[in-house]
Amino acid sequence: MNGAGGHDRAEARRGIGRQRRRALGAGAGAALALVLAAVIAGMLHYLAQRHYARRDLSRERYYALSDTTLRLLEGLTNAVDVTVIFRNGEELHDLTRLLAEYQAASARIRVARIDPDRDIARLKELAQTRPLTEINAVIVESGGRSRILGSGDLSEFDRRIGAQGVERIRRGFRGEQALTSAIHEVCRSKTPVVYALAGHGERPIEGTDRGQGFAQAARLIRQEGIELRPLLIDEETGVPADADVLLVAGPRTRLPQPEIDAIHAFLERNGRAMILLDAGTATGFEGLLRRWGLRVGEDVAVDEGRALSGGLVISRFFQHGATTGIRDLACVLYSPRSIEPDPATAGPQAGADRPRVTRLATTSERGWAEADPEQKPPKFDEGRDRSGPVTVAAAVERGPAGGVDVRPTRLVAFGDSAFVANGAIVSGNGDLFIGALNWLADRRDRVSIPSRAVRDTHIDISRSRLRHLGIAVIAGIPGLVAALGFLVWLRRRA
Repeated sequence: MNGAGGHDRAEARRGIGRQRRRALGAGAGAALALVLAAVIAGMLHYLAQRHYARRDLSRERYYALSDTTLRLLEGLTNAVDVTVIFRNGEELHDLTRLLAEYQAASARIRVARIDPDRDIARLKELAQTRPLTEINAVIVESGGRSRILGSGDLSEFDRRIGAQGVERIRRGFRGEQALTSAIHEVCRSKTPVVYALAGHGERPIEGTDRGQGFAQAARLIRQEGIELRPLLIDEETGVPADADVLLVAGPRTRLPQPEIDAIHAFLERNGRAMILLDAGTATGFEGLLRRWGLRVGEDVAVDEGRALSGGLVISRFFQHGATTGIRDLACVLYSPRSIEPDPATAGPQAGADRPRVTRLATTSERGWAEADPEQKPPKFDEGRDRSGPVTVAAAVERGPAGGVDVRPTRLVAFGDSAFVANGAIVSGNGDLFIGALNWLADRRDRVSIPSRAVRDTHIDISRSRLRHLGIAVIAGIPGLVAALGFLVWLRRRA
């Protein structure tokens, strides 16, 4: 008996040993499998990081970058910092998704976000060194140069009258064009310089008085990544050699002839100038512009039925490099004088030495050039006033029109300077001003990427169906889970 019992105990111990060895082998196998799985996962992760691919499988390819943007990002040599200052909303969502594509395409794109409602201290600190004009903005910086994009640069809006007054309806997203253009500009080797003429009663570029100063226009210029400097012309040196554009913003007194000659000499050296004149003021530019194919009238442009709060609504623009940014907007000019092509000295004919004049903006056919600005209300007098359309802005170019690597002379003249004064930059005023400035500075070689229509996705559902859906979600799904659990419990009890 003892022998049999001992044999059974020995057999039991051997069985237990075999079970332990099998359990140990199974544990070792599981551990080895886990190690191998981790190694394989690590290898796959490494390969995915080194050799990854992204594909937009959405039907509309809404966030897919264009070939133009991809080529620009591939050629980046410097880091580009993008700071997003936006409140939460649909526009921020689109912007965030788009910037993720930029970061995936180039490791040199670095993105940071500031919540204007939470990061108030950071926002104040940033506003001390950046000319921020609105809460929703994107700052693109590289190599000490920066460009600030506002909500109007990133999206297209329609305005309509609603229950709360005038409402902005977002109809298009042009974030890729704005961001790619900004990256292209800040990565340029040279920052354009605009000199603003001073000393003759011009609108002060840092002046903050409403309707008088030019601080808002100066902010728009700096947002474009352009350096702005004041200029008192020295009769000996004239306009500085590093001037990309000379800005003349509404002089109130006549310039000495030596200064007019210095500006003319600057233009003869293939210079660029934007001249904003006001009605009823003799400045000396009248004769200079005549030499460049423009005739400045001693009048005021009037357009019947187009007056608005003391201004003149202009919606007739001609296709030109200076008006590409105006889109479908109108502008408001304030008592502009006429700036007409002078057929005696300019024309569209060939010849590099002949100024080529292009009308940029005119009144409608119902407008006229009022010879007596003091006449209230204005009235068209046959034989004295000139019938419309009346040109109030024009561009001049002299030199090779294209295909030759020679910088042509360019000039833009407006019959009004108040349309971009503080408080007057409404509707398309800022777009027209900046568009003309960019054309003068040769900055219209920026990318042309079409905007993308904002997707309007909504579900039409009646109130009763919405109630039934709510009941199904709140009570139906949890009830179904509870019923399944109860059936499982019954089955186990059985």
